[in-house]
Amino acid sequence: MEDSDGDITDIVTSGDEDSDDADVEMPDNAARQPNPWFSVIRFNGLWDLLKSDKNVVWRATMLMLKRQKCRFGVDKETFKLDVNRDFEERIGPCGFEANFSPVDYFDNFLKTEDDDLIDRIVDETNRSNEWSPVSYAEMRAFIGLVLAMGIVKKTSIESYWEASGISETPNFRDVMSRNRFQAILRYLHCSDNTTAVPRGQPGYDPLHKINPVVEFFNEVFELNYRLSQNIVVDERIDGFKGRHVLKQYISNKKAHRWGAKLFVLAESRTGYTHQINVYKGKRNTERHPNGQGYKSVMDLVRPHFGKNHHVTMDNWFSSPKLMNDLRNRGTYATGTVIARRKGLPANFKTARLPKGSVVVKSQRDLLAILYVDRRNVTFLTTSENARTVRKVNSKGRVVSAPSVVHKYNQTMGGVDLGDQLLLKFEPQFKGVKLWRKIIFNLLTTATVNAYICYRNCFLVQRKLDHVKFQNALVRGLIGDFRGGDRRRGRRPDNIPIANAIRMHFLDVIPDGKRRKCVVCSGYNRYRKSRISTWCSVCIVGLCVGRCFRQFHSYGQEE
Repeated sequence: MEDSDGDITDIVTSGDEDSDDADVEMPDNAARQPNPWFSVIRFNGLWDLLKSDKNVVWRATMLMLKRQKCRFGVDKETFKLDVNRDFEERIGPCGFEANFSPVDYFDNFLKTEDDDLIDRIVDETNRSNEWSPVSYAEMRAFIGLVLAMGIVKKTSIESYWEASGISETPNFRDVMSRNRFQAILRYLHCSDNTTAVPRGQPGYDPLHKINPVVEFFNEVFELNYRLSQNIVVDERIDGFKGRHVLKQYISNKKAHRWGAKLFVLAESRTGYTHQINVYKGKRNTERHPNGQGYKSVMDLVRPHFGKNHHVTMDNWFSSPKLMNDLRNRGTYATGTVIARRKGLPANFKTARLPKGSVVVKSQRDLLAILYVDRRNVTFLTTSENARTVRKVNSKGRVVSAPSVVHKYNQTMGGVDLGDQLLLKFEPQFKGVKLWRKIIFNLLTTATVNAYICYRNCFLVQRKLDHVKFQNALVRGLIGDFRGGDRRRGRRPDNIPIANAIRMHFLDVIPDGKRRKCVVCSGYNRYRKSRISTWCSVCIVGLCVGRCFRQFHSYGQEE
């Protein structure tokens, strides 16, 4: 028989020789490659075999189906796939003890047997900067303050150290001075810049500053939690509106539409983030023959091949080749797919059906299902069937849809659930470089994963809610660290200038670097000239003479 592409679908039938379908004339192009898709359509509750797409006549919005005498019955179980649903892997958190506090859960995501992330950050931050070195305890306190900014959200970093107003946060001043916090933020590094390939040279990697941290977190995320059967691959955006080659735009992301794109593997039930890949952009990524979506899914799911996991994904990733390759590697998959994707039935692109219609086509262990709800939605699956399931939706209405639709809705929200938990405590930094924002995003993701492990650990009897857990975690990170005695408040107007600046020194900026004068740039924000002198205590650029005296005469900390 002939389909819409002119190909021949070879179907073995058994029935009466006198039936209307006994003698079927084969077209002239019968020698062509057979079409692998086998079609069934459900319309108003009736399942009918379509010998050819020509049996469907389109008139305006009405579908008229030419009745035929079928020599074999087609029922709801015709497209039931042979699926091994046995899943024998151990699941849930591992490596945690009953007496662990919230900060102990988080520390499990900062250390491995042979590595310590904070040690690495301290070493790289102190490597090439001529300033007062940061210590291990101080870096933990700094990370604690960064996470605290996700609990108490303000408009700017400086506002956390304001000494007046109803939103005053004195705990920040108790831990370290504002200038010290900003100095650590400015010089924070996670990798050795001397080993980086310069921009424009072969082998340049825009992620060289964060690659060690991403690899570290992927390792500890995998060590501390075993995934259940249903997992999901989706995109996540780390919000950023500045200028950067990594910046992407995704219109359907509610939290952030602009920023760095992260490909995430998460657990569907809890939202636990298991693996993260940062997208480098089209310019810095080698073109894959099967597309970037195919490569991203295979890279993320590769450690879980052969375990009978079920992966859910959206139409940016899905393709028939990806579904078949995952199935051949012992991993089932379900996802929406773009109707014009290579390898899909051609008539899926132009189908116009009434609401509630379902078109199903099979190809060995793969089903392509076109379901009409408010619009046409195409699904690919290697684990579900075309059986209609009636369920009650969130509005209390009974909805009848193929089982693949319900499966997709149940399992697709893992990354979005993680995004909700992440956005709840994500620090809002302005004027911070993108790679630093990604580092803080990974740290916040680690706190969310720590909380998920805490909530799913059967050893913990009385569990804290997320806010109390996060507060206890921050207190544990800061501990007893205090950055020294500081004078607070505004100085009297009659204080001698010499007294105010006696512990501050004007010096030449190391390594021949140049900066803007913070006083001059305040008067003229468009001034582009830079100077070679700074205050070696405040770590800010200042002109010799008037600007140096003026800066230290108005409420600056000594």
